[in-house]
Amino acid sequence: MSKQNVIDDFSSFISIPSVSADPKRAPDMSRAVKFLSKKLTSLGFEVRLLQNGQNPATIFAKRIGSTDGKTIGIYGHYDVQPEDPVREWDSEPFTLTQKNGRFYGRGTADNKGHIIQNIAAIDNLIASQSLKNTIVFLIEGEEETGSEHFTSYIDTLKDELMKVDVFYITDVEMYKKNIPMIIYALRGLVYFEIELKVGDHDMHSGVYGNAVYNPAQILADLFAHMKNSRSGEVLISGFYDSVRKIAEKEMKLLNNHVFSDEEFQKDAGSLGLTSMRNVPSYLAPKIFPSMDIHGIKSGFVGDGPKTIIPAQGLAKFSFRLVEHQDAGKMELLVRDFIEKYMNQYGARVEYSITSHSYDNPFYCSINDPYLQKTARILSDHFGHETVFMREGGSIPAAEIIQRVLGKPVVLTGFVLPDANLHAPNENFDEDMFWEGIEVLGKIYGGI
Repeated sequence: MSKQNVIDDFSSFISIPSVSADPKRAPDMSRAVKFLSKKLTSLGFEVRLLQNGQNPATIFAKRIGSTDGKTIGIYGHYDVQPEDPVREWDSEPFTLTQKNGRFYGRGTADNKGHIIQNIAAIDNLIASQSLKNTIVFLIEGEEETGSEHFTSYIDTLKDELMKVDVFYITDVEMYKKNIPMIIYALRGLVYFEIELKVGDHDMHSGVYGNAVYNPAQILADLFAHMKNSRSGEVLISGFYDSVRKIAEKEMKLLNNHVFSDEEFQKDAGSLGLTSMRNVPSYLAPKIFPSMDIHGIKSGFVGDGPKTIIPAQGLAKFSFRLVEHQDAGKMELLVRDFIEKYMNQYGARVEYSITSHSYDNPFYCSINDPYLQKTARILSDHFGHETVFMREGGSIPAAEIIQRVLGKPVVLTGFVLPDANLHAPNENFDEDMFWEGIEVLGKIYGGI
């Protein structure tokens, strides 16, 4: 497969605004499915679509190899994050743009670029008659919204998927350019939305101040009781009870491969760093659970003054979880905490809590044979020892595949730490894009 053909495919894929969080873009989700189905079919894959109602389809594609080969599963997701804020992009979000040695566009790094890499690697193996392994693609369209139906699809395909020896998920970063990394642990996620109402309309603060409750102040106080903003500690009783203590050997391994605080701060674009329990800032998001507020909406925030007491308030927040913390139990723990806190206001404040998604943490032993063999292939190709690392984000499919099928899951990837995932100017380093295709061919052809 020529480089120009790969770029053409990449460009066509990026041009489809497959944003799963936006119902108006459902037709674009279907376009992405058609694009991938056509491409995989042209390579000799038998393609099957699984869909729940009007929700985005999951693609199951299989190409049978020789009887003495292994069966390799490759996971990806074709949905992407919204492009907002558009004004902060230096190029059109859904136009693949090459400049300064990078590919820019929404989905380049997460996860369309990796999908194109995988397809190109398989295409090259087929063209060179070097593919003896059976290949199974599992590509979903709900990863960015919590993979709500993925477990049911895995159950439906269980007989087929139990034949897979190892699953590869290329949806994470490299440690640094030309330094490969395998992620063996991911945090889970529980996401909430809370709405408060104290009246039918906003009220004059001069007339009603001190006489009615203020939902913005209630939300601020609720979150102050939920988390210590200086230390980062979650204050909900029982939150840390089941957290796995990281062994000294593992901490030593992690401390051998850390960025400096200066590098980490630069990549984050932050004015400063904080941390927890005397752990380096770079490691804190990887080994501890956390709680973060994503947005609060209440009252007037336009230009100039407006002295009102808002009638309503809304906030979105989530908890990242580490291994041995169960997402379902954590959801109940948080709900119980909020209900007990809100009881003090009685009927004078109406409230509702919505859980948008919850995903369990993922953990795989670094001694797994497939992880070790993959690490050797990566190390040989790049000329640098593969780094084993934990990651603070969540990929629901990794935990679901491991839990339902009991199969090893290898997480690696080829984007760089400054790829701007979920942000404007998302990008994929060109050198690592092409190197990734080459080394994936070595993995899928030689594992």
